[in-house]
Amino acid sequence: MHVCQSDEEFKAVLTRLKWMTCPHCKRAGYLIRHGYLRGFDDRHPRKKTVRAQRVYCSNRSRADGCGRTFNIWWADKVGRLFLTAQSLWAFLKKAVDTGNKRQAFRDLDCDLSDSAPYRIWRRFLKARSAIRTALIGLAKPPPCASDQPGAQTLAHLQAAMPDHLSPIAAFQAKLHAFFL
Repeated sequence: MHVCQSDEEFKAVLTRLKWMTCPHCKRAGYLIRHGYLRGFDDRHPRKKTVRAQRVYCSNRSRADGCGRTFNIWWADKVGRLFLTAQSLWAFLKKAVDTGNKRQAFRDLDCDLSDSAPYRIWRRFLKARSAIRTALIGLAKPPPCASDQPGAQTLAHLQAAMPDHLSPIAAFQAKLHAFFL
């Protein structure tokens, strides 16, 4: 998976497609654009937005590619989630600070159901150990006054990505992996 943090980086990756190797078959010279991956997000709840560029490893007409596809994502989009990375960060931060997941989600002014914050929180708790494992290679865990595992994970994420508006987007762009 490849994740781009800016439009310039995204355009640069697309211009280098012919020289890139396929992540599946490891062959170069066969990658072509293959449409977009579209979905909803919290900024445009009624209109589908582009979430990723699909790329195809061509096996048509004497090409030796594998015929599989993969996606090049924007860092501010989180896979299989309606929220953007910035909104997810705001929700998790507020939920940890206040202890009230439902109110933290309502503050986002999002059109999802009342059970959505609890599903998102469960996904965060399930992914916590993988997140911390990835972060340990980037920065030491900071001292945290809270004994809550969620608060410790967010503090570690913020320490590893200190200069970013959304540490989740920075995490995805740096590690080329989804946060949740």
